[in-house]
Amino acid sequence: MNVLLINPSLHQATTGQYEKEVEKKRGLYPPLGLAYIAGVLEKNGHQVKIFDCDAETGDATAKILEICTNWQPAMVGFYAMTWTYFQAKKLAAEIKNHHPQIITVIGGPNVSCLPRESVELGQFDFGVRGEGEETIIELVNYLQKKNGLLLEQIKGLIFKKNEEIIINPARDLITDLNNIPFPARHLLSVEKYFDVFARQKKIATLIATRGCPFECIFCDRENRMGRNWRVRSPQNIAQEIKAVKEKYGIKEFMFFDDNLIVNKKWGLELCHQLKPLKIIWECRNRVDLVDQELLTTMKDAGCYRIRFGFESGDNRILKLMKKAITVEQSARCAQICHQVNMEMFGYFMMGLPTETPLEVEKTTAFALKTEPAFAVFSKAIMIPGSELFAYGVQNNLISFDYWKKYLAGEETNGAPALTSSQLPEKLVDKYIKKAEQKFYFRLGFIFKRLLAIRSLGHLFSQARIAFSLLFN
Repeated sequence: MNVLLINPSLHQATTGQYEKEVEKKRGLYPPLGLAYIAGVLEKNGHQVKIFDCDAETGDATAKILEICTNWQPAMVGFYAMTWTYFQAKKLAAEIKNHHPQIITVIGGPNVSCLPRESVELGQFDFGVRGEGEETIIELVNYLQKKNGLLLEQIKGLIFKKNEEIIINPARDLITDLNNIPFPARHLLSVEKYFDVFARQKKIATLIATRGCPFECIFCDRENRMGRNWRVRSPQNIAQEIKAVKEKYGIKEFMFFDDNLIVNKKWGLELCHQLKPLKIIWECRNRVDLVDQELLTTMKDAGCYRIRFGFESGDNRILKLMKKAITVEQSARCAQICHQVNMEMFGYFMMGLPTETPLEVEKTTAFALKTEPAFAVFSKAIMIPGSELFAYGVQNNLISFDYWKKYLAGEETNGAPALTSSQLPEKLVDKYIKKAEQKFYFRLGFIFKRLLAIRSLGHLFSQARIAFSLLFN
């Protein structure tokens, strides 16, 4: 079967948190989710193409329709975040209008959080929620009459039957991640992907683990990959990195895991496998999951930056957001990072429930005190599937069907924030802008960044982002 997989444009569908100039210039990352689906389809004998709208130039719709005409895929699959759903819906409608025989399937985070709405509101024949590797193969085999299953027997599938939306039971999480084929990078324009904060021009992203055992109220990860932290073997990860390095000449890697190292023993073994590869890499992790031994070992294995969700400089707010860390733990983590010369990228959040202006200012002060190399200050928004959204509904801050209306085009704000008389949204915006200016206008920061610039192009890219953050 010919299968076309489409990644709608995220650059054209910014959540409203950041200026579009910032979204475009800070980086372009390969759609690993679709590349994993492509890998498992190819392993099962199917022919696959991936169309990444942000990696292409020109009229994406026209190019996609041309592929459908010339290559004649039997199925077109879409990856959709909530903010890219509307584009996926428009593209599916165009495809159905010109090629009504093509089966359309939608997957991704939006389907996992809003399964009924995702299929109901667009011209999609099927939806796939959760991990899609096993579900998509069972669906393709069903369509080719190879497995004798009924649609109702395919776990994780959503479909329409007699004008009714059928949502099948969720599929069990994949336990052995080593059995999943490597993502089909050969179907992507690898040379087009970049990160403005990376140290080398060419980078690759990868995912070593799935799931997150933590309970932050602003996150929807439980609906996607579950609470169970599952890992690939360090040997399997090293094998993928070695293959990418040899084929594409890439020597810098970004782990896109929510928290790369939850188990220290596994993390130390991973570093042992990565060190001989002579690469540099960065990852995300929690402040309470690292210590001096681990950070030193990571540094020795090529890790030069860790992205930490510090979130707040106030313990009451950290407890309220169920972050399960303290300001003291964050400060200790930052201290050790400075000692071992590990670069930090800090994430900070403002506008949480019952937060006061004084607590917001403590977050800015904490960011300045801990001195990460880069910092992102963002507004707490009520994303679908999060506990924060449920809080907003319970407290009449947002309607229970807000995201359905957003998917239908009746709501246009992709970043609905909490608001209160003490800390209205406009005031939160002002605090964020003030924090950005205080952090990035320091002479010490500017001097360090100038020393780290690798080229004039790199300098101009970072300068454009700074301009957008500070003045737009």
